[in-house]
Amino acid sequence: MSQYPLFRCLMSLHNIKNGIRLNLSTVEKRFLRGTSKGSITAMNSRLFRLRGLALYFAISFAISGAVAAEVQWTNLSSRKGDLPVPGESTQQTGNLIADLDRDGVQDFVLAFRAKAPALVWYRRNASSWDRLVIEPQFLTVEAGGAAYDIDGDGDLDIVFGGDWQSNEVWWWENPFPNFDPNVPWKRHTIKKSGQTQHHDQVFGDFENTGKPQLVFWNQGAKSLFIAEIPSDPRQVSVWPYNPVYSGEAGEKGDSAGGFKYAEGASAADIDADGVVDLLAGNYWFKYLGGGKFKPIKVGEIGGRICAGRLIEGAKYPQIIIAPGDGSGPLRWYECLGDPQKEADWKGHDLLDRQMIHGHTLDVGDVDHDGHLDIFAAEMAKWTEKRPDSDNSKAEAWVFYGDGKGNFRKTVLSTGQGFHEGKLADLDGDGDLDILNKPYNWEAPRVDVWLNNGTGPRKHAGTGASFKGPLGLQLYSLRHHFAKNVPLALDYVHNFGFTEIEGGSYKYPPAVFTNMLAARGIREVSTFADYAKLRDDPDAVIRAAQALGVEYVVCGWIPHEKGHFTEQNAREAAGIFNRSGGQLRNAGLRLAFHLHGYEFQPYQDETLFDLLVKETRPELVGFELDVFWAVHGGADPVKLLRKYGSRFALMHIKDLRKGAQGDLTGSAPDDDSVPVGDGQVDWPAVLREAQRAGVKHYFIEDESVAAIYQIPRTLRYLETVSW
Repeated sequence: MSQYPLFRCLMSLHNIKNGIRLNLSTVEKRFLRGTSKGSITAMNSRLFRLRGLALYFAISFAISGAVAAEVQWTNLSSRKGDLPVPGESTQQTGNLIADLDRDGVQDFVLAFRAKAPALVWYRRNASSWDRLVIEPQFLTVEAGGAAYDIDGDGDLDIVFGGDWQSNEVWWWENPFPNFDPNVPWKRHTIKKSGQTQHHDQVFGDFENTGKPQLVFWNQGAKSLFIAEIPSDPRQVSVWPYNPVYSGEAGEKGDSAGGFKYAEGASAADIDADGVVDLLAGNYWFKYLGGGKFKPIKVGEIGGRICAGRLIEGAKYPQIIIAPGDGSGPLRWYECLGDPQKEADWKGHDLLDRQMIHGHTLDVGDVDHDGHLDIFAAEMAKWTEKRPDSDNSKAEAWVFYGDGKGNFRKTVLSTGQGFHEGKLADLDGDGDLDILNKPYNWEAPRVDVWLNNGTGPRKHAGTGASFKGPLGLQLYSLRHHFAKNVPLALDYVHNFGFTEIEGGSYKYPPAVFTNMLAARGIREVSTFADYAKLRDDPDAVIRAAQALGVEYVVCGWIPHEKGHFTEQNAREAAGIFNRSGGQLRNAGLRLAFHLHGYEFQPYQDETLFDLLVKETRPELVGFELDVFWAVHGGADPVKLLRKYGSRFALMHIKDLRKGAQGDLTGSAPDDDSVPVGDGQVDWPAVLREAQRAGVKHYFIEDESVAAIYQIPRTLRYLETVSW
């Protein structure tokens, strides 16, 4: 998963997945924008958590009238034996969240610099975490960290940089699935010359090339650099990199005058043009082309920085900045005009005092009410030789948002001290937990705050009644895929989907399936043209097998618009039976996706009934698109009762109230509305679908605003009951 930090802030999209953020680190969440009631997050649901990666997004979504219960936190700590002790180092620097073993649950990596090992990985087991060593050697690792599938093999690799004692940046090759606790991950070099200290990294497609780049601070050079991922990164000793920016970025230091260096890096689409933007220090950076970036100052103080839609319905996301290793205000900023104009960014204080060493900042829907919340915390200690705390009253807060720019402050803890704290679904139960490791206060130590304890494993869009499995039809994000396929896949990941229906968008199938695998996604079904099924079914089979799908779906039978005939139906049935037999022999299953025009009257029934009767059940299944069935005048509940298991697949899609259907198989895009807002009786449909044994469900939203409507659909499906 790429984990573009993008989604974290953006998604803070459902995880998106979990309402959560789509482990979506802070950036992830930023990419998605809510509708009137918002949207949220939850991935590296497996994420562009892009947290590391860099793209964590944050989205918020809500259902009308949703009310969140007060979160009850359960604190687990290595000091109490709840988690394995990190190691012997008393200086804990980096903290990265990513799904390294592709099990759909976020893992985390801690970095150290006083003693070996340099990196350890906490891997979720049935009830706690196992500690594994990634890098057993002694390295002076700095704060930060990022994750992305660097070598293109379908799993997340990780990046960290050296501190003031090192001029190197490294990446570690994920050995998935061959994890041997006695074998370290292979370390590669990205940078090994020039100035020292590399505090913060992020992945994102900032140059809009279709493939993310790595951005990292080099504090010794007072510069921010961008590096292209080499075509064969395993064989390259250093990556080419170029400056994005040089100079100050809001660093003010602390009251003693120390820690005066720029920091912070994340990603989000700040100007809503569909391109991922870079955020660092107190700036966001607009890419101008030709390797050039324009810095736009957001606030006076720089440090930790992320973005999300705190005001649902606003044209642009809001930006939050904490002072990082220094001290200063904790503020969120809204754009009142042109996001490329410094004067148009207005700041709002979250605290009535200065934040002291505010090295923790994240965004996500913590209480699962459909609105983005802000998590921020202070360090308790930073002086190396001092035996006691520098800041004994250090606080950690959750600011619960209402989607309108108002926040309710709650204090999570006092005196504990946070450094690089993160929001993520650490136990896989669909809500955002909190991860903390202090820098040097009572270290070595790692702490987890579980959000309402640990519940049963939860998947996006499922709940007490609707069980799924649920995926996304990629046509829903067609406008995004047309601009940037990796970024669109990050949106999918951060929503929390693990299954999709679609194609490969001109990518070689092997490359595309690895892109999916790195985000914890598998392709269940793909579409095939009617003529191709008729004339060259072998080619269809080869394409489907290359993608590793189970189903091949035909989405349209050619006919004169509005005049689907008996001849059309009988001819199609013959083609489906022949090609369906060939697909079955190849281990595939054929399905026909209805579009409503098939409900032309025929004798005492419809031509759809004829099509079902003339196709052999063992060779041909159907995909029930609920929107099109209703649009064509059919009752989806009666169809499910009549044909039961013939419907192997279903498109969950709602038809706008007041929209008039017909038999053309066409409708305006804006007739597609969030599920639960339209004409369909979803409790009845979903109950009957589960009784009928539908194998896979896919949300399909044809609205141009689908990216904002999908979170609301997910929330509805999580709460619908019967």
